Amino acid sequence: MDLRTILWATAVGGALMLVSGCATTHTHSAQSICQAAGGTYAQGTCQPGSPTSGRQICEKLNARWVEALGMCEFEGGKK
Repeated sequence: MDLRTILWATAVGGALMLVSGCATTHTHSAQSICQAAGGTYAQGTCQPGSPTSGRQICEKLNARWVEALGMCEFEGGKK
């Protein structure tokens, strides 16, 4: 595969992900993310807690951990 084909495929793939990702927006407060990571949130600052895995954070935010991507996947609706 030449560079032009790779770049084109990457651009098309990225555009498709953006379009599919725009269907629903998910938000989380800084406090909920901090607490899911085991920290304490006060005065706009997250104080670290104990080490927490990405999987654990996702589960606390009611999301599904996608191991291959190292990301949380959220179902529809505002979190």
